[in-house]
Amino acid sequence: MLGPPTLRRLVPAIALLGAPGCTSDEWPPVGDDDDDGDPTGGSPGEPTPTGVRIEVFEPSSPSIHYLGDAVPLLAEVRDAAELPFAYDEIVWQAEGYGPTLLVGPEGEATLPPGAYDITATATLANGDRLAATVGGIRVQTPWTGTYSGDTTMVLSAMFQGIPVAPRCVGDLSLRVDYDGEDVEIVGGSCTINAILLTFDASYEIEGTFTNGVGKGTIDYDLGGLFNLSFDWTGAFVEEGFRGTFSGDVTLPLIGDLAVTGNFDADLDSPWLEEPAP
Repeated sequence: MLGPPTLRRLVPAIALLGAPGCTSDEWPPVGDDDDDGDPTGGSPGEPTPTGVRIEVFEPSSPSIHYLGDAVPLLAEVRDAAELPFAYDEIVWQAEGYGPTLLVGPEGEATLPPGAYDITATATLANGDRLAATVGGIRVQTPWTGTYSGDTTMVLSAMFQGIPVAPRCVGDLSLRVDYDGEDVEIVGGSCTINAILLTFDASYEIEGTFTNGVGKGTIDYDLGGLFNLSFDWTGAFVEEGFRGTFSGDVTLPLIGDLAVTGNFDADLDSPWLEEPAP
């Protein structure tokens, strides 16, 4: 058994062994050898370790964001051990859009209509730059996309005391750009069986749109013999485009006709360019 003098000599030695860098709630000691405490190894003049990277979590790729809504931004710098590292100087930019979207790991940005690649960049203390890009970010209206359906014209008349209503049904397609106002409308062709006459007709549609509501004209060419023109109105509703037109016309051998018509097209896809699988 050790006597009291020996015990007194051992106590200081034991205390010295336990002293360096240790606290009651920290074991093993946390930290690294970098002067700036950066676990990415990004001290000035020091190479960045393999595996250090930046990862973007939001926005996802591809994704659609409605015009006027903020696009979420979220990214992390991860060290060589795949652990998140608190880095607050992440710079966000969108290709083709001048201003910086955000400086920081998390936030939001509002963008004009269009398709974007968004890049998050971190510059380490040693000057190395880490960057990650997500593509296919669409900022658009709720009615942006491609549509297909029918254009129908009905000509109602009395022929020898009998009501007749020949129809002309043809194709209709629309492409609505990201801003929701640049709309390409493709007309088509149809055949009118009017008892004594049969017309092969073609039609062209023009119009302007504001806030999903449109107006314009539809012009029919009835085999180069007659031309009919009507004003139309329409709107994008319930994942489709619906419109109407009407008027009164007179055709030889047929007489006076009341014309009614409609557009009926359904949304094929909200993606103007389908995302890669």
